[in-house]
Amino acid sequence: MARYMLILRDDPAKLAHVSPAEMQQIVERYRAWARAQAGRVIPEAGNKLADKTGRVLTSQAGKVSLSDGPFTETKDVIGGYFMVEAPDYDQAVAIARTCPHVEFDGSIEVRLVESR
Repeated sequence: MARYMLILRDDPAKLAHVSPAEMQQIVERYRAWARAQAGRVIPEAGNKLADKTGRVLTSQAGKVSLSDGPFTETKDVIGGYFMVEAPDYDQAVAIARTCPHVEFDGSIEVRLVESR
């Protein structure tokens, strides 16, 4: 069975008006979804990433530079990820379609994880 990473992208401004209690309900929807995908979503292989944090390293002509990120060029950010197991891309996409993230106007990038 192949592994696929579901990369969750969103615009944090779209949920800026959400109260802490509402946010907790949203988070619980993601957790319930992951539990319902038992055997497909790999437990402990998915997390929300911290908002407004990160660093970006780039290299040009052998010189490495560091900048705050990851917001330098886009308003959409990677907000989290899940790792799933599926026999092929079609099944991985079918799993991604059921993720609550799409209900909140987010996008999900599905990527095959190369095995060693």
